[in-house]
Amino acid sequence: MTIRVGVIGVNYGGRVHIPAYRNNPSYEVVAVCARAPERAQAAAREHQIPNWYTDARQLITSSEVDLISIASPPRTHSGFAAAALAAGKHAVVEIAYVASTLEARVLQDMAAEVRRVGVPAFVLRYTPVLRLISDLLAQNKIGSPRLMRFELLNDFLATPGQAARWMWDADNGGGILAGFVSHAIDLSLRWFGPVREVDATLATLAEEMVPNGTAPLTSLADDTGFVTLHFESGMLATFSHSAVTAYPRTSIELHGSAGSVLIEGFGDEAAFLPLGERTAQTLYAPEQYLEETRGHSGLMGGFDLFLDRLAVAIANGGAPADLPTLADGLAVTRIVDAAKMASRQHRRIKLSEVK
Repeated sequence: MTIRVGVIGVNYGGRVHIPAYRNNPSYEVVAVCARAPERAQAAAREHQIPNWYTDARQLITSSEVDLISIASPPRTHSGFAAAALAAGKHAVVEIAYVASTLEARVLQDMAAEVRRVGVPAFVLRYTPVLRLISDLLAQNKIGSPRLMRFELLNDFLATPGQAARWMWDADNGGGILAGFVSHAIDLSLRWFGPVREVDATLATLAEEMVPNGTAPLTSLADDTGFVTLHFESGMLATFSHSAVTAYPRTSIELHGSAGSVLIEGFGDEAAFLPLGERTAQTLYAPEQYLEETRGHSGLMGGFDLFLDRLAVAIANGGAPADLPTLADGLAVTRIVDAAKMASRQHRRIKLSEVK
């Protein structure tokens, strides 16, 4: 049975969600929603979608929709997702996930009460190379894990007009930590288990560059930061990010007692360096993994396989299909909130403090 999809948000939703669903035979995009009628109508016309809305509640309650795909600003995510689950619909929630731990906990509690699939779009775990890394870690390729380093540098917020207003708005769940780095935090929890404590320094180094004519924001979100996770196992993970640098770089390093894995980009390339050697061995994703993402890497490739897994879960009545869960969304949101608290209070935060 074809899964009928309604997409809320036509910015990222129009660039990523709608094309991905349209390219997957398990889905049919039947409705789209944006606050501005001209944008909703234009997206519907461009993608040949029969229905468009300016009121998300009307889309959510439509009898013609089975799955709500939420790609609006993060402050709206929890409300739309809760309404979708309450209406008997499945829900996909884009990253940044939700604006607070409380909102994430409400959604997790709802998931236990309804027989519908609710998933945060942590899609990096499905990219071919990062799936291979998950396999290698399960095989103890690097030995006992000791250190993970993630670095994300770009000029995304350095030039006017490159980002939506919500990205600057701390009260709206914005910031590079929640919007981008949280994908890597999800990977770290998947690979290395629960976190005990969090250190962080978050900053806004660039001037506010929201669209002209809009009201000033009361609190600017982070464009730069450093976060350290202290895992219950004793290992450490560091996350460095800045969206106001001319030098672009994204990388992940995993270091253990038997060797290191070095990853470029969001899984574009990878190599393994055994401890005591000087020449790294290039790692290649299995052909099957590439076929399952239709040859795509990065977020787009991950999203393709994510949708395949989601279709299986929906067909099985909500049975797990290696999908991110709302509990995973809560776990990442607690760490993001702990990092914000650590930065504000200038101290290490025990994760148990974040309720």
